Amino acid sequence: MEPQEYLSRLNEILVKKKTLLREISGFTRLQKEALSRDDYDEMEILIAKKQARMDATDKLDQQFVVYMEGLKRTLGIDSLDELPSKRIPGTGELKENTVGVLDLLREIKAVDDENTAFLKEKMADVKDRIKKSNSFKKVNAAYFQPRQGLANPYFDEKK
Repeated sequence: MEPQEYLSRLNEILVKKKTLLREISGFTRLQKEALSRDDYDEMEILIAKKQARMDATDKLDQQFVVYMEGLKRTLGIDSLDELPSKRIPGTGELKENTVGVLDLLREIKAVDDENTAFLKEKMADVKDRIKKSNSFKKVNAAYFQPRQGLANPYFDEKK
């Protein structure tokens, strides 16, 4: 395969990956909205859709590695950093597409980090409520023991 063909395939893969990453970004933003509404059923659906796109992205990454190794082998280079010196058409497009993918990944990570922080905050709140509930149960159990009758044991009762 010619170097231009490798570059063309690599660029096609990156364009497909950017499309998938845009979808993942959309799902991540929808997850943020679902979290704010406490809609965990919607979260489950969004996570499944997002995971499907992530799996497709992984397959594209595997294809990218195969074509990248073929290109490096064909040109006799060790790294894609050496590619601009070869002056092959499509090199600039490859760099632009790579930068686009990296930008989308940063964007997704930022929103995902916000979602994670929000979820951790909610979990801490739930843990606090559980602790309060458990301490209330202990206090309640100490005052109202099941074997203790309702009558006060210090007063005599006439029969």
